[in-house]
Formats: sequence, structure tokens, C-alpha cells
Amino acid sequence: MPRRVGVIDIGSGSTSLAVFEAGVGGFLDRQHQEGDSLRLIEEIDAEGRLPPAAVRQLFTTVAGYVRKARSLDVEGVHVVATSAMRDATNGPALVKRMNEELGVSANLISGDEEGRLAAHTVLCTLPMRDGIVLDLGGGSMQLVEVARRRVLRTVSLPLGALRLHDDFLRGSDPPSGAALCSLRRHVVEALHTVPWLPRHRGSLVAVGGSARSYGKMSRRERPVRTGHGHGYLLDGEAILDSYEVLSRKPTATRAATPGLAAHRVDTIVAAGVVLSAVLRLGGFSALHVSTYGIREGVAFRALFGGAPIADPGAAGIRGRLRVVPMARPPKVAGLTPRERRLFAAALHHKVERLLDKPIQGFWQEEVLRVAHALEQPGRDAG
Repeated sequence: MPRRVGVIDIGSGSTSLAVFEAGVGGFLDRQHQEGDSLRLIEEIDAEGRLPPAAVRQLFTTVAGYVRKARSLDVEGVHVVATSAMRDATNGPALVKRMNEELGVSANLISGDEEGRLAAHTVLCTLPMRDGIVLDLGGGSMQLVEVARRRVLRTVSLPLGALRLHDDFLRGSDPPSGAALCSLRRHVVEALHTVPWLPRHRGSLVAVGGSARSYGKMSRRERPVRTGHGHGYLLDGEAILDSYEVLSRKPTATRAATPGLAAHRVDTIVAAGVVLSAVLRLGGFSALHVSTYGIREGVAFRALFGGAPIADPGAAGIRGRLRVVPMARPPKVAGLTPRERRLFAAALHHKVERLLDKPIQGFWQEEVLRVAHALEQPGRDAG
């Protein structure tokens, strides 16, 4: 039987389950996922605790996820609790209860560990060598500096989209100009405490539901052939344009935006402020969207060990295309060596096989270039 694990992520906004299956050479295949918008950070009471009603809802949800994961023949269920549970004074006790009552491996992770898990996912699923991983959640935001495929340092800041919305934008709909100015000032001041952000070079990869939402909205405006958003290149100006348009709309009108999930309608403006500020202060013109997050980081570690996958591209080719990648693929005009390897592996597949699901280890624009090359006259494809 293939090895499978279930991972439950208890976030500040959403709580979710994913079940993953291990493939050859570090390939990770997501077999199942589901989630609920519990918004735990908004449930914390004046005494800093999650009240009984919220605790009951949380345990009911997690217990249901555990049953579902075990029905899919997992070898273990891992639970990670993040910012809201760190904020709640009874968070550690609740995590301990989950271990005892549900028979899972539950951990309350630090902001530093949250960032490292996000970076681990990126290094295992995208061809990132140098740059910054931005993990934007509901309660906190992590920045992770990566050099030569190694994590150098991390920082965690209380700049989650849900937290910022509640603190700065909840009082007006649409948000007032003064509220937006206060929010932008707050975010920029917080980012100025990260001295290595402005002078960084390389790629910027954004992890988290808010970044995925901006990617989905962009893809709806300019249709892309792929059936997913992993590795999608999102222009910084597109984020700024979307954020500015959305900030002028009341929530009810904003809800009709194609690609914007209902549970992110209120927080998407605050998220845009954070993403735009990181792009500007970091000197990046665009970012890549990762549709994989800390759940995948937990799964990679559980199934393949603590080090990043040595060759994510080879894992993606073997796992998705079921062939061993060529060591020296033939030259193809207009394609890089990494793209040529994918081209050679995909020669006898239909192009849709490349586009339907993520190919681990490749940026989305690389996959699209390979698909275009395969479709040129005279190619033996499909």
C-alpha cells in the first residue's frame, strides 16, 4: 500500500484537512482536502481564551477530519495549530487535549516553525533557489529568506489578513481612506523592522489563501490554460490594481468578484495591502503563487524526512508523467535545460496531462512554454 498521511491545519481563519500520498523520488500527491472557516482569532474572548462554544466547534470539526483521514488509510494524522491558538491562553491545553482524546500528533507551532514549514513546501514543489517566501495567514505573516535552497532566517509578524481587517477596516464598508492609510502605515512600519527585506534578490513566493485568491482573480481576468494556480506568476501591478478596485467596493458588491471565495471577501483588501507592501519594499515586480502550504510541509517531512527534496523536477516528472527523466534531453529551441527535460518526458502524453494538475518542481510559465513547444507542427505529442 502507498504511504499516506493526513494533515490538519488549525489556522486563525480556516481549519482544514488534507490527505497526501507519497510517490517515487519525493513526489507528493494530494488525495483529498476540505476545510471550514472557523475564524478562531475572532472567537478569543476578553480574557484571551477560546470560549466553550468555540472549543466544542473546533473539536467537532477536527474529530470529523480525523475520521475522514483514517477512512482513507493514513498511517498517521498530524495536527498543526498556528497563530490564533498561540494567542489563546488555553491554546496549549487544547492542543494537549487533542493528542489525548483524538489520538493524533498535534503540535502548537511557533511563528518561526510556521515559516519554515511554508518554505519547506516551496523548496519541495517549486524550482526556487534564492529569494523570500511570504506566508500570509489570518493571524500572522511569516517572511523566510532562502539562499541556495536553504533557509537562512525567518521572521513572524502579526500582519495576518483577518487580524488586520478586524483592527483597521471593520468599522466602514467600504473602508474609508483614513482607515486604509492607517493600515498601510502600520504594515510598512512593521516591515521596516526586517532589515534584510529591502536588499534581497531572487524570487518572491507567496503562500496562503489570500495570495491564492489574488491568483485566482488574475487568472479569471486573463484565462490561463492550466487547471490550477500552483507556481502562477502574478504581476505586482495586477495585485495593486485588484486591491484598489476591491477597496472601493462594499462587501456585498465585492462578493460578486470572479475567483474570490466568500470567506475572503472581507479580508482580501487587508491582504492586498500586505502583499503590495512586501513587493514594493522588497523591490520585487511580481510574485509566484504557491497553492501548497504548511500542510504540505508537514506531509513532506513525515513522508520523506526533514531535508528538502533534492530534485523536485525529477519527482514531478516521475510522479505526474510516470517516466524517468532523461539526464541529457535533446535541445529544443527556446527552452531552458530544465524545460527540455520536461518536454522530453511529455512527448508521448497529451498536452492536457501537463496542464491539468501541478507538475512538481516547475514554475507555471515553464510548463506553459513546454506545452506550447509540444503543440508546434511536427511534434510527436499526444
